[in-house]
Amino acid sequence: MFVVTSKQMYQAECNAVKRGISFPQLMENAGQACAKIIKNQFEISRENKKDVLVICGKGKNGGDGFVIARKLWEYGADVTVMLACGEPKAEDSIEMFSLIETAGIDVVRYDNNLTLLKHYFNRADIIVEAIFGTGFSGSLDHSLSVLAQAANASKAPVISVDVPAGTDCDRASVQGTVFKADMTIAISAYKPIHIIKPCNKLCGRIVVADIGIIPADYRSIVPLPCFTLGISDIRSKLPKRKPVSNKGTYGHALCVCGSMRMVGAAYLSVTGALRSGAGLVTAAFPQTAYAAIAPKFTEPLLLPLEPNFDGTFAFSAMADIIEASKRASAVLIGCGIGFNKDTTTLVQNLIKEIKVPMIIDADGINALSTNIDILKEAQAPVILTPHPGEMSRLCGKSIAEIIANPIETAREFSQKYGVTVVLKTANTVVCGPDSQGIYINTTGNSGLAKGGSGDLLAGMMVSFAAQGMSPFDAAVSAVFLHGLAADAVAQKTSMRGMLPTDVLNYLPELFSKFE
Repeated sequence: MFVVTSKQMYQAECNAVKRGISFPQLMENAGQACAKIIKNQFEISRENKKDVLVICGKGKNGGDGFVIARKLWEYGADVTVMLACGEPKAEDSIEMFSLIETAGIDVVRYDNNLTLLKHYFNRADIIVEAIFGTGFSGSLDHSLSVLAQAANASKAPVISVDVPAGTDCDRASVQGTVFKADMTIAISAYKPIHIIKPCNKLCGRIVVADIGIIPADYRSIVPLPCFTLGISDIRSKLPKRKPVSNKGTYGHALCVCGSMRMVGAAYLSVTGALRSGAGLVTAAFPQTAYAAIAPKFTEPLLLPLEPNFDGTFAFSAMADIIEASKRASAVLIGCGIGFNKDTTTLVQNLIKEIKVPMIIDADGINALSTNIDILKEAQAPVILTPHPGEMSRLCGKSIAEIIANPIETAREFSQKYGVTVVLKTANTVVCGPDSQGIYINTTGNSGLAKGGSGDLLAGMMVSFAAQGMSPFDAAVSAVFLHGLAADAVAQKTSMRGMLPTDVLNYLPELFSKFE
């Protein structure tokens, strides 16, 4: 499903108009689709009458509300239209309002009259809010804040049209009072406010209304809009297990991970790669960590290498890693390797020498941050998996700036350096250097906010890349499935109590649903 900003939504509408659909017809389609959703949700009919209060603004969102009111009235509901901001001003909305008046539907003008509010809100079975569309920013004025408070206090469910009034659609943020929707009907496509945590909770349940805008209308937007994926989309991307195959069929992942102090990073990344289907996995780690790491592994190949004095990789391990990479189909570098002069030089040289797709995570990113331009010398596709702190070191923006605008941050860096960026926030963003759009993840929960979760994700990612998936698809699939597994585990163990190993151990059961 596409995730579009207010500007991109308008561009899609213009593309639809070029195909022959008029703007008034799009408004009619939107109102009809919303009304049908509401009718079905609440089983509205002439035999099952509902008292519906439709609160309309003076712009195009209010125009959608007028159509909804008319259609619900035709279905048999008792409808009252409340003008929240005065008479309609948009040309299309004026036309739709005239049809309301012609039909004889009750219309009231809100003027901050609390007595009026109490009467209409008390008797309403359903409240439909259509005050502002996607272009709203800032905060509701006092009179509309009073209206929002009345709706929020009402026992009737609140249905917002496209976005709840008071929310900033594009920034997915809120200032002051907002209408808290039990359900939001997204017009044609998701908007950032529907997806981005935590303000997406204000939208309640989200249903998308088809108004006649087709995928081609979105795909012609430059730059391409963001998108989300579902289980069926991920299932179609995953490599199929063949009836006649061997371990070589499913790729060879090389994981350059771990150190004396961070044994768990090696375990989680390597086992995550194995659990995600790679035919062979080689665990490369410092020799001094052998006694701690080796007993944890049965299935992977072990490659103990020259250690540094502190139990991390020595730079002299580079030749053996490069040689091992020639037998691999994808390489993971960085989980738990430590950050010092040797690991920094090692990572930067490996980026220049390795000729298969690379996932660079954790300390690998810290090493890279001291010489980011080395990415331009990479001979193979690179996936970077930073959290906001690591991204700050890579791009120079503050953590607050990155969290406030993760989509543009990922897009800018990906395009500048030609890499796939997996920016790990509450909604992880994946952006590739090609024209694939930007993926916004919708799975996962705060139980993943524990050390080791990123190591597991990186292991899953290198596994998919080793099995032949494109860097972008490998990243998107790993992020989605990692979060999906965490959601399932949280139902059993709680978010507070879950561990990365719980998510790891759930992967076989999860993958059984995808075969």
